[in-house]
Amino acid sequence: MRRFLTTLMILLVVLVAGFSALVLLVNPNDFRAYMVQQVAARSGYQLQLDGPLRWHVWPQLSILSGRMTLTAQGASEPLVRADNMRLDVALWPLLSHQLHVKQVMLKGGVIQLTPQTEAVRSDDAPIAPKDNTLPDVAEDRGWSFDIRSLRVADSVLVFQHENDEQVTVRDIHLNMEQDAEHRGTFDFSGRVNRDQRDLSLSFNRNGGCFRLSA
Repeated sequence: MRRFLTTLMILLVVLVAGFSALVLLVNPNDFRAYMVQQVAARSGYQLQLDGPLRWHVWPQLSILSGRMTLTAQGASEPLVRADNMRLDVALWPLLSHQLHVKQVMLKGGVIQLTPQTEAVRSDDAPIAPKDNTLPDVAEDRGWSFDIRSLRVADSVLVFQHENDEQVTVRDIHLNMEQDAEHRGTFDFSGRVNRDQRDLSLSFNRNGGCFRLSA
């Protein structure tokens, strides 16, 4: 029993020392420019992170940010904005220069699907041939970047098609995940108030089910 407790204490000390060394030696703000670059290269959207990034080590190793926005190229308003963002990251990949994000968490955010948030192509932008494929983006040999899950909670979705009336979906909860083979699942729920009636929406992409209740 004493040997077991000694081993457990040693493992605990090693774990605490590892977390402490990580916080002291790795500055999360070093990831800012890299994340912005990777988001732009992979999606074309511009990620903006306001304020310093900081570590949060319990109960999950995470990187916390202040206000964030995600904007399409040429759009007048951001597609997504939130007062804060949390990135749950894996510890061991960091030691081998891999930024493995297990989950991106946004809470209290606003998602806008309106004409003002759509990408606008410049008039002098070149048009690629139809049979042309985009070249591979040069990889950063220093770090690799991977995201497995996106979660949005207690947020608002604003939808508008051209000059139509805006539809606001409140209390949305969105969960998107992908496995190692890039197969994804999608869960969405929210509440719409129309004609003084609350409509609850629920959609699950994995099971292919859709539910609407008043």
